[in-house]
Amino acid sequence: MKKVRAYYLTVLLTMLALPDRAVAVAPPISQQVQQVAQWFTGLFDNTKQVDSNPATPAITMSNCSVELTDNRLFANAQNIYLEQKSDAFERIRFYSFSEGTSGVNLSIRSFVDNTPLRSLCNQPKQQRIIDTSNIGNLSCDLSLIWDNNRYIGNNSPNGCVISFGGKVVSSVVFFENGVDSLDQIFSANDVLLVSTPIEFRRTTSIPEPSFILGIIALGVWGSASLVSKQANYKYFLSTNKK
Repeated sequence: MKKVRAYYLTVLLTMLALPDRAVAVAPPISQQVQQVAQWFTGLFDNTKQVDSNPATPAITMSNCSVELTDNRLFANAQNIYLEQKSDAFERIRFYSFSEGTSGVNLSIRSFVDNTPLRSLCNQPKQQRIIDTSNIGNLSCDLSLIWDNNRYIGNNSPNGCVISFGGKVVSSVVFFENGVDSLDQIFSANDVLLVSTPIEFRRTTSIPEPSFILGIIALGVWGSASLVSKQANYKYFLSTNKK
């Protein structure tokens, strides 16, 4: 009888402990699209990774939201301009996040001409506009699945075709303050050429010059108002002297 009571007590304690160990529930896919795009927006680098492994190339990444001259091709999507730089390469891409049936669809495209786009994220938000005709037709796609406050994507084993006839197989994990990515580049003969994981960590968010200018303007207006009030007060004193 004592064993039975002990068993029921164990079950009861387990049930009472369950609320504290509740599993996080995935948000609606529409919200996931906005969340992963927001997490992907900002200034990133892999400085911490390079410090621990100097053989890793140092890379900076600037990602910012953009508007398109024609939104019909990417309707209801969160569109991001990406610019990566290192001593060895420059990578400029168009990332589009949209709703899928079971997760977030990510479409990655090249540009026809990168030249007019360089340093686009340094521009005010209202000036970050991309000509839709400058976005390439070929798309490398991944499906991002929400997994306990992170998004995981992988397009193995087929990957995406690249210019010289090979393919790139991508694995990526998005989370609030960083991105872990691995692009494995294979030759046309399926020989692995490059396989370096990169651990990007956020350094800061993309500044919005319009917001900053608004603060400056508010400060200038406040200073001007204070000077005006002081001048009016001095005039009042001078005209009311006995």
